[in-house]
Amino acid sequence: MIYKNKKDFIVSSAFILLLIAAIYGLIIRWSFTFPTEAISYKNILQAHSHVAFLGWGYIASLVLITNLFIKDKSTFIKIYNTLIRFILIVIFLMLISFPLIGYKSISIALLVVFGLASYVISFQLLKNIKGKNISTKLIRFGIYYYLLSSLATWFLAFVIITQGKSILYYNTIYFYLHFLYNGYFVFVLFGLLFKLFESQSISISTKHQNQFFIFLNIACIPAYTLSILWSNVSIVFNFIGFLASISQLISLFYLIRILQKNINNLNWSYISKLLLKVSIISYVLKIFIQIISALPYIVTQSLALKHYFIIGYLHLFTLGFMTCMLFLFLLQIKKLEIQSTVSKIGTFTFLIGIIGTEFLLFYQGFLFLFKFNALKFYNLEMLFFSFLLVIGLLLMLLPNLFLREKKN
Repeated sequence: MIYKNKKDFIVSSAFILLLIAAIYGLIIRWSFTFPTEAISYKNILQAHSHVAFLGWGYIASLVLITNLFIKDKSTFIKIYNTLIRFILIVIFLMLISFPLIGYKSISIALLVVFGLASYVISFQLLKNIKGKNISTKLIRFGIYYYLLSSLATWFLAFVIITQGKSILYYNTIYFYLHFLYNGYFVFVLFGLLFKLFESQSISISTKHQNQFFIFLNIACIPAYTLSILWSNVSIVFNFIGFLASISQLISLFYLIRILQKNINNLNWSYISKLLLKVSIISYVLKIFIQIISALPYIVTQSLALKHYFIIGYLHLFTLGFMTCMLFLFLLQIKKLEIQSTVSKIGTFTFLIGIIGTEFLLFYQGFLFLFKFNALKFYNLEMLFFSFLLVIGLLLMLLPNLFLREKKN
C-alpha cells in the first residue's frame, strides 16, 4: 500500500476509524437483536461515539482545514503531522480501552491526553488562519466553540467527585456535546463549504453570507437550553431554546438562498452534488427537530422514547450531515475518490443505510407515540440497515486504500 503523502495516510486512518465506529454500531444492533451477556452495551456505545467524533469527524476536519486554509504550510506542517499522528495513536488506544473497561481511569487518561493535544492544534490553527472572509470567521468560531465545549470535560471530573451522576453531571455532558455538534462541527463544515465556493470563484452575496453567519452565531449559545429541558427547568428555558431554534431557521433561509443561486454553477460530479443534497436535507431536518423539541410535550415524549427520537437525531447529524459533508469535501480536495464502480456502489449502499436507519428510528418512535402497534421485526430491520452502513463504507474504503500505487 503506497500513499502519496502523510495526509493520505491520515485520511485513510480517519476513514478506518469511521468504519470501526460503524462496526461498533453494528455490534450494538446485534446485541439488541440477539441479546447476549458477552457484549457490554455501555462500553461499546462509549467506544462507538468517541471514535466517531474524536476519531473520524475531528481528524478529517483537521485535514480539510489545513488543506484549504493554511497557505504557508512550511511553518505548520511538522507540528501538524506530529500531533495528528499522536492523536491517531490515542484514538486507536481508545478503541481498546472503552470496550474493555468503559469510562474508567485509562480511558479518562486518554481523553485528557487527546484534549491537551487538541488544544495545541487549535491554538496553532487560530494563529495561522487569518482573514475577514465569512469562511475564515466560521472556522475560527468553530474552533472557539470547540475550546468552549472542552471546558466541560475538565469540569466533569469535579462533578463526578462532588455529586456523582447527578443532573449536573448529565447537563455537563450535554454542554460538551452541544458545543461540539452545533458549535465546532456546524461552523467548521459550513466554513469549509464557503471556502470551496471561494476557491472555485463562485460569487456569493455578501449580505446573505453575513446574515447566515450572524443568525447562526446568535443561536449557538442559547440553543444549549434545548439540551437541559429534560431536567425540569423553568418554562423560560423552553422559550429561550425556541427563539434560538428560530434564529437557526433564519440562518437556514439565507443558506438556502445561497445554494439555490449557486448549485448549478458548481462544477461537481453527480456524487458530490448528491452528498451535498443529503447533507443539507439532514441539516434542515435537524433544525426542525430542534424547533419542535422546545415544546414541553415533545420533551417529555422524547425522554420516554429516547432510544428512537434522540438516537435518530444524533445519527441524523453524525451520518446524514457531518459524514456526508466530510465525504464531499474530501472528494473536492482529492483525498477521497469515488470513481470506480465498487466505490460508487459503496456510496449508494451507505446512503441507503442512513435513510433506512433514520426512517426506522423515527417511524418506530411515532408508532409508540401515537399508541400504534410497533414494528414486529424492528431490531432485525435495524440490524440489516446497520449492516449496509458497514458494507457501504468498506466498499468505499478499499479502492481508496489499494489504488494509491496505480495512481502514482
